[in-house]
Amino acid sequence: MAQYTLNDIQYLASVSNAKRITLHWAASDYNSAFNDYHLNILGNGDIVSYHDNFDIKLPHTSMRNTGNIGISLSCCVDASVWKDGSCDFGTYPPTDAQIETMAQVIAAICKAKGWDADYDYVKTHAEWAAIDGYSIYDNDPDLRWDLLKIPQEEGNGGDILRGKARYYLQK
Repeated sequence: MAQYTLNDIQYLASVSNAKRITLHWAASDYNSAFNDYHLNILGNGDIVSYHDNFDIKLPHTSMRNTGNIGISLSCCVDASVWKDGSCDFGTYPPTDAQIETMAQVIAAICKAKGWDADYDYVKTHAEWAAIDGYSIYDNDPDLRWDLLKIPQEEGNGGDILRGKARYYLQK
């Protein structure tokens, strides 16, 4: 496993054929990293990975893995959600450092690819689950709600992260 900088990520994205990004949390503690994702963001904001290639097909989003960069926050091991959209982020909620780093990683990839940090290119796993029928509003027992919300701010977690990424793209 290696640690990566934003410059490393921008380079890897520039040589990648990826077409989109999916944002996750790993349902873990702050220090666990998984090889199901291209990038893992630890609780302190460090970026680590088992892979040095964004074109590797990894099993992070059902039916959506080809050309899809999976980025995960190491957090939310015992988080819970209810059908009304309320949630408990558990004993390892996303940290401020993780949220800001994820936004910076999104911005680095979008800059390298010439993308806008918008819904066409960047979705949370919760947003894909809503499209594909396994969200909190469906009856699928394998529901996904990664980043439906984030504890730091009110609103849709994907919209918040895309907005933060657009801020970093302007810097």
